[in-house]
Amino acid sequence: MRATHRFVDVDELRWFIRVAESRTVTEAAETLHVSQPALSRGLGRLERELGAPLFDRIGRVLRLNANGSALLEAARRAVSAVDGARRTIGELADPDRGTVNLAFLNTMGPLVVPHLMSAYRPRRPQVQFRLRQGGTERIQQYLLDGVVDMLLISTPTRPEIIWQPLLTEPLVLVVPSSHRLAGRSSVRLAEVRDEPFVMFARGFGLRPTTERLCQEAGFTPRIECEGEDGATLRGLIGAGCGVGLLGPGPAPVPGIVELAVSAPACFRTIGLAWCDRFMPAAADAFRSFALAEAKPPGMWRPFTLALDTE
Repeated sequence: MRATHRFVDVDELRWFIRVAESRTVTEAAETLHVSQPALSRGLGRLERELGAPLFDRIGRVLRLNANGSALLEAARRAVSAVDGARRTIGELADPDRGTVNLAFLNTMGPLVVPHLMSAYRPRRPQVQFRLRQGGTERIQQYLLDGVVDMLLISTPTRPEIIWQPLLTEPLVLVVPSSHRLAGRSSVRLAEVRDEPFVMFARGFGLRPTTERLCQEAGFTPRIECEGEDGATLRGLIGAGCGVGLLGPGPAPVPGIVELAVSAPACFRTIGLAWCDRFMPAAADAFRSFALAEAKPPGMWRPFTLALDTE
């Protein structure tokens, strides 16, 4: 007949550790606030489950034997692991603590992400953020693999990802400060149809957006340089490598000018994306805040106004 085993009770491991450290059941029982008979019965159950005595009893003193010594460090690790998991589970259920794992497109790092976090952090200052960034495909894989709780992304390409819009970001034409259009407040995209373009590489959301908008303006862009970072693209434009269609920068950059585009309407919708699975309370609270209260950064306003008054 096969022997049956029960799970070792975590409290029994705690009691065992306390007795091992106290040497007497009486002292350990007082520290644990349990009765001495209950403590003795718990130790007996543990020894029966393990099939070996854990202490040598010398009068009223208990001394760990070889079996007990073998168990002690493992019991400490097990209790510590359970306590750590209990703390983690508590944090997962508390919207005022824990960590929000957020991934976002590279282009949203300089302005959109800091803008959202600066509005949110005063509400829940103990919540931490763990941030990742990359192109569209990379950050979608982070989400699908469970590495992050949610994404800031323009339009996801995977059907299993849930997406809701947050902000409409104007896109600006970035030209060198010596460019013939640099003194204008706004331009039509068709006015640079014959110019070389500096663009994001494939796999980044602004690449297909730029190509689509150029097609709407009646031309196919001639790509001079590709890159993966908005600051690098701005530097290449300032060096005279071409023009580009980008989101407004967080601050003026020497050597370039950012112009509103009046036609076609150049913008992208930034949204929040997640999967249908458990989300920690801290992440869920941030998601609720962003969906209900996200506001566009103030520095977008001049480009929006230029479009409205064109």
